[in-house]
Amino acid sequence: MHPQRVAIRFPGTHDGFALAFERFREALDAEELAGTPRFNTELVFEEIVANIISHGAAARRELAVAVTFETHADSIVLTFEDNGVAFDPCSYIPPARVVSSLDETQVGGFGLVLVRHAAQSIDYVRTAAGQNRVSVRLSRAQAAH
Repeated sequence: MHPQRVAIRFPGTHDGFALAFERFREALDAEELAGTPRFNTELVFEEIVANIISHGAAARRELAVAVTFETHADSIVLTFEDNGVAFDPCSYIPPARVVSSLDETQVGGFGLVLVRHAAQSIDYVRTAAGQNRVSVRLSRAQAAH
């Protein structure tokens, strides 16, 4: 297996996301990634990019996103960079929600919880150039049944 590195740059819009996700899935197809590793990799891509688009836009600035997908013998590394407002997903604690019925349950707010569950590691840095950089390492191994 040869390591693969694919970089995808796109505007931080819903249309940009759709095109980027299509390109990302082509890279996963080329890597022949399947099963749990594929599911987790797509989940991380979707959740992190959705958060960037939903929460990263700053006044008077167009949101730009770059995602690098790297494969290794035992792992996959996704690196997300954006010029949005500073946000450290490693230190984010989702608000506790106590509900007494399904009717009170809110949809959303669990994306980073899912990312943390799927990832082997997550790192964040705010670069000197004012960019958010989030790196997520995932296992290539199939989950044990």
